[in-house]
Amino acid sequence: MTELNLIKDYKLLPWQMDQWQRLYDAKQRGRLPHALLLTGGAGLGKSHFAHLLAASLLCTDVQDNGMPCGACKACRLVQADTHPDFTLITPEEPGKGIKIDVIRAFTQRGSLTSQSGGYKAIIIEPADALNTAAANSLLKTLEEPVDRTVMILVTANAGRLPATIRSRCQQYHFMPPDTAIATEWLNNRLEGAADTALLLSLASGAPLLSLEYAHDGVLAERAQMIQELTAIFKKTDDPIGIAQRWSNLDQKSVVKWFSGWVIDLIRVKIASESAAIINIDQRERLQALSRKVNSKRLYALMDRLFEANRTLGAQLNTQMQLESLLLDWADIGVE
Repeated sequence: MTELNLIKDYKLLPWQMDQWQRLYDAKQRGRLPHALLLTGGAGLGKSHFAHLLAASLLCTDVQDNGMPCGACKACRLVQADTHPDFTLITPEEPGKGIKIDVIRAFTQRGSLTSQSGGYKAIIIEPADALNTAAANSLLKTLEEPVDRTVMILVTANAGRLPATIRSRCQQYHFMPPDTAIATEWLNNRLEGAADTALLLSLASGAPLLSLEYAHDGVLAERAQMIQELTAIFKKTDDPIGIAQRWSNLDQKSVVKWFSGWVIDLIRVKIASESAAIINIDQRERLQALSRKVNSKRLYALMDRLFEANRTLGAQLNTQMQLESLLLDWADIGVE
């Protein structure tokens, strides 16, 4: 997802204060880690935090709380993406991997040493996009850190990073904020009436992801998918045709909505009235369906959806995979 572009305001998000204070204290003591791993779900502002930290390290007139001033030459260069001591490493295309050539070029041209005599800041995001060769190349750099060079790895999928990489970084984990904080933040940025409770539920409590859902027509797409799943279950629509339509959608979203639907059915089947569900606006429909689905097949489908999520971005035939999943869904009823 795309993080909000808040860096020019130089404001921390309300739920990031603790992580910032920890890093500020470490810097004050001269114990700032040479490699950081920022983890946590999508939509929590990890990228924003990373860029704000990089700006702080490069700022020549840092404020008392460690925030960049926003006015010095270094800050202006950061805002213009032209600071010589800041490097951002991302995939060439969204969803693609970060290749070894990018890491080699970066480390071999001496760019780990600051040109201004201060800090050097490098952000790698998403860090889980590093392919195996690139990760191994980066590992050599992490094993031999350069003084006053800080590498900031950002990921929502820390488990996809090699353990050797994770072990050489100090991890800062971001959690969804308290519901009251998230709701207030979201309400301040939404125009008109919005079901913030639903948005936050669908986004697992992540405010930035909730805001993206509210603005990108995601809820309408989700509603259509639910209607199509219901129609397939009732044998009034063709799973093959639906799979063809879904194959043209963002596959991460497709798997997310489908998985959330099946997870909710499992939860409602176990505890109909008290179940904590994701699709809180669909409880009645879920309760009705839960009485008609086969538990064993439901769990088997959930396993397949977890595998589909794990292989997102792999060179697979998307339509064939969706056809198989939806045919399983069509056969989910109790015998």
